[in-house]
Amino acid sequence: MSNITSLESLIDIFEDLDASEQIKALKKIDIPLNEFKKFATWRAGDYTRNCIVRRDGFEFILLCWDHESTTPIHGHANQDCWVYQVSGEITETRFKEESTGFTVTNQSTISQGEITYMHDRMGYHKIENTSGKRAMTLHVYANPIDKCKVFNEELSKFEVKELAYDSVGEVVMAEVG
Repeated sequence: MSNITSLESLIDIFEDLDASEQIKALKKIDIPLNEFKKFATWRAGDYTRNCIVRRDGFEFILLCWDHESTTPIHGHANQDCWVYQVSGEITETRFKEESTGFTVTNQSTISQGEITYMHDRMGYHKIENTSGKRAMTLHVYANPIDKCKVFNEELSKFEVKELAYDSVGEVVMAEVG
């Protein structure tokens, strides 16, 4: 498989792959930043979930991270989840749930072009933009996820959260001028 240089090519390739082959395609991504920017929306102090494509067998979501934004500790509804670092840098912290709370099992910084993987059998995780500047990550799910377990820190328990998108498809920005 040669390098994948467009989102359209990545989507076409994913249509024909089973889950065990999908990581091979993700490792071949060489897509220019401008391809991703077409799907980007931003919210001050938070992250946005922008759906690039959703099919029966996979889903691509571009997360746009403002400065110091973070997810809560969460699961992935028993789906495979790969995170490809499009731009900037994020920190992923993985947790094991225990009777007394959570234990950190791993923490790593993911830089541009790197990939990380998560599944519920590995525990839970949270992602933070600790880079001091905006960042973008492509989240690839082996099957679309409509809801997942999210830890509510105020209540000290997990809740099931319905997931929503901030945008679907290319974002058309009005020209300022």
